[in-house]
Amino acid sequence: MAETCSGAQPNKMALAITVALLILVTLVFLGAFVATNRASITPSPAAVAQEFAPDISIALGSASAAEGEELIEAFQCSICHILGDKRVAPRFTGIAERAEARRPPLSAQQYLYESIVHPGAFLVEGYTNAMPGNYADRLSNEEIGHIIAFLLTQ
Repeated sequence: MAETCSGAQPNKMALAITVALLILVTLVFLGAFVATNRASITPSPAAVAQEFAPDISIALGSASAAEGEELIEAFQCSICHILGDKRVAPRFTGIAERAEARRPPLSAQQYLYESIVHPGAFLVEGYTNAMPGNYADRLSNEEIGHIIAFLLTQ
């Protein structure tokens, strides 16, 4: 009879480990689900305009379209925004007019700023979020202003 009891002990341990792993996997799945849904929430344009207003004002204060063009070349933006038109990213040509109307009440400057700093916040229909999401870390606010100044000339 002692043999029967000792044989049941490992089965209980295996069951406990299996249940614990199942709970852990469920928690990880739920965490990923919540994080994915939270990331897909798009802030209202009014909230964006208010949140970024000071940064945009500073960025455009001494912006230079010529310096923006150099940054566009340095970061090879034209690979997707000119050569990849209709496949990867919208063209730069006419972007100022499209940006003005894209997400009212955002101005063209506000829309372009959001698109550079948070490229996944609003996606143009027909395109995926292929733009690198780290330009807020890689570019200074002044450099972002230069890029916006250049884009507004297109």
